[in-house]
Amino acid sequence: MVNRKKNIFPLVDALLLTPKQGKNGVIGVCTNTSAPGQVYNEIKQTLRPYVSVLGSLIVNRDGTERMILNSLAHHALKYLILFSDESVTFSPSINLLQVLKNGFDKKKEGNYIKDGKSASPQYPNLNEKIIEMFKSEIIVLPIFMSNNSDKNRVVYDYLEWLRPKIDKNLYELLKKIDEKNKIYYDSLNDTIELLSAIKTNPKKIFELDPKDFRNLQLPKKDLKDKKIIPDCPFKITRAGLKIKLDIKIGYKSFFIKNDNDFLIGYTLMKFLGKNKKILDPLEQLFLGLELGRVKIEIINNTNQPSYIKNNLLKGKKEIKLESKINLKTDNNYYYKVWVKKNIISVACLAYNICDEVFELRSKSALALIEKLAELNRFENYEMDILHRIDIGSQIARAAYAAKIGYNFIQDFDVLFKINTEKLPLIISDGNSFLDVHKSITRKIYTEGFTKSHGDAQKGIARTGIALAIFRDFSNSLRDLPNFYREGVDSTKIMRQKYKKQLLRFDHDGSYSYGERTRSFFGYDQLKNTIKILKNNPKKAAVIQRFDNKEDMNFFMNEDEKKLKFTHDPCLTHDIFFIQNNVLHSFHIARAHNIINAYPENIFGLYDAYIKTIQNNLKVKGGDMYMLSNRGNILLLTEEQKTRKILSEPSKPTDDFNVLSGPYKIEKNIKISKNRTGVFYIHTLIKKIIKKPKSKILEKIENYNGVNILDKAIDYLKIKGVSHNNPIISEYDARSMDPQGDYLLFFQANVSGKKLNATAVYVNHKTNNIKNDLNLCNYIATKYTQALKSGQGDLIIFYIN
Repeated sequence: MVNRKKNIFPLVDALLLTPKQGKNGVIGVCTNTSAPGQVYNEIKQTLRPYVSVLGSLIVNRDGTERMILNSLAHHALKYLILFSDESVTFSPSINLLQVLKNGFDKKKEGNYIKDGKSASPQYPNLNEKIIEMFKSEIIVLPIFMSNNSDKNRVVYDYLEWLRPKIDKNLYELLKKIDEKNKIYYDSLNDTIELLSAIKTNPKKIFELDPKDFRNLQLPKKDLKDKKIIPDCPFKITRAGLKIKLDIKIGYKSFFIKNDNDFLIGYTLMKFLGKNKKILDPLEQLFLGLELGRVKIEIINNTNQPSYIKNNLLKGKKEIKLESKINLKTDNNYYYKVWVKKNIISVACLAYNICDEVFELRSKSALALIEKLAELNRFENYEMDILHRIDIGSQIARAAYAAKIGYNFIQDFDVLFKINTEKLPLIISDGNSFLDVHKSITRKIYTEGFTKSHGDAQKGIARTGIALAIFRDFSNSLRDLPNFYREGVDSTKIMRQKYKKQLLRFDHDGSYSYGERTRSFFGYDQLKNTIKILKNNPKKAAVIQRFDNKEDMNFFMNEDEKKLKFTHDPCLTHDIFFIQNNVLHSFHIARAHNIINAYPENIFGLYDAYIKTIQNNLKVKGGDMYMLSNRGNILLLTEEQKTRKILSEPSKPTDDFNVLSGPYKIEKNIKISKNRTGVFYIHTLIKKIIKKPKSKILEKIENYNGVNILDKAIDYLKIKGVSHNNPIISEYDARSMDPQGDYLLFFQANVSGKKLNATAVYVNHKTNNIKNDLNLCNYIATKYTQALKSGQGDLIIFYIN
């Protein structure tokens, strides 16, 4: 044992929730796929002092390694509860139980877990000594669910192994929980309550040597600024939207021109072949630095000073670009580049954990380049020049991001600033699902408003108003790419399940989209849509799922003495309209998970509703619009998957028909008077206090006996001004014509201390926009006054 101050918690970087109330608690909770805040909110108030740490495992394999080290470093933690759910392909909880019971497989190198499950079941960054420390001091309690077929056997065997080490009542409780088909929060609370009554000995603190986990927390080396400006036998300049490399090789000069800096580096590498040593390691790194600099100039339309001395070199002969990139990676070394607080960091890593690893930090790209050249930690192989060029390019982009305070992601061209001020409108179209999904995801990730989600337990979110248009849906939604496959199901089976859910008439929870569409309002809206569009194809037809009277409600739970809120549909409305015998659709989501729910929702709506209507009407397929009025990316649990989507290759978009819209309405934009389709206005909210004379407003203020405008405002006051639940509408599917003229959807909430509002009109002529703006601004003003917020943007969509 050593002085407790030897280990600082957390010992290694990790995203953890450490409630002040439980700072001396002996219990930690691994929340697996659930957000820690969400789990903590479900723990009883009286039990919270016993819980010191919560953290999820939606991270790389080293997440469990970090959890083990931080559990050892914590001054009080004695119990680690494995809770929530894990997937088939990612089984960290199962593997932790296996390593505790079975240890490492002595026949394999790399700390492979004996009888480990799923891909790469190993802890390469930990040694056996640390695992033994963990086993001796931390008791791991499994109350999690898993799709892994071995889960039941693994947990049963583990509990039998654990039985002599724990309280008899605790063993019986864990066994009882494991026999359940589903594990809910009552099991977590029961376990914590039992643990709170068990007396524990003081935590034994081990001295942990950083050398034993250096790949998880690197030694830092700070470098001073450098002002070297070398002479180099090349010049890199901007040629319009392309990068031009001029280079002198021997007595001859050459040039390469392209918009892809990596392809230029790859082409040069192939051209030089064995002659690559005409550029020394420092020059190769500077070549990458210059390529990255000019790429930044093109993307950001800015001028950046050169890192090398100016020269008059001009290549005479063009080097033809390589038609295909075939990479061979460095087998020994790799680098991770990032920016934190305007400091550029380069992690110098090795696949062989016996090699030294460390982090270089500096404000100067030149200092980093010089140090990397001096160390020259690159395998001597065919593509070492390309490796140096690529690292130089990444450092150039990181240096620019650090300089202007933007976010940098390695191998991701776009630099972006965290937006904490404005909720953006994002519009993207294409005839490939993956292309459109990538575009929407990229724009929300890089431009979206960043703050805590309206449901605080979901953590930090990036949000935008996203309008995605899947052109020619018969082609763009024909196939769900295998990239989106989950678990053992093929994408074909996944689509069948989505479709079945949206076509059902009942529900097994508070609602199903199928039930809300086909029976909730007293009739089958899907069948009725087919019928009315046959009779009158000139007007759009509406399907409603959100009930303005019954939804966005709250009530006091007498047992828990706290407010409970209704679980309301996110996909609120569908609108179908026909142009020239072509079917188009416009779908509205009041809140939308852009990463996990998106494929399910888009293909479910297409397969269950759009195709059904199209086949019955015998019309051509047109465009599918998806308005995700508050499209969210939850950074706590989805950032890794977001980056995976952004890096997925997809084919370029072909030409497509855009006659359905969307058409922006502004004074200086000319639009044909007879044009139908999707139109929109994007303007600032204006303060209007005088109540307009409006039949729409009368319906909203007396919607089946309820003033739903006041109801929506009260909901935001109680649950939080940024919440996504409240919407209002004059339409009621129970009693109104689905092809009428309506203000179908109005949603407002606060982002960045400003109220933003979105409205959707259907079958509503645009010849009296002044009245529409007056009404929407009046409604928005009611929100701003009640919520004491500023005035943000107003967006109005017109359908057909």
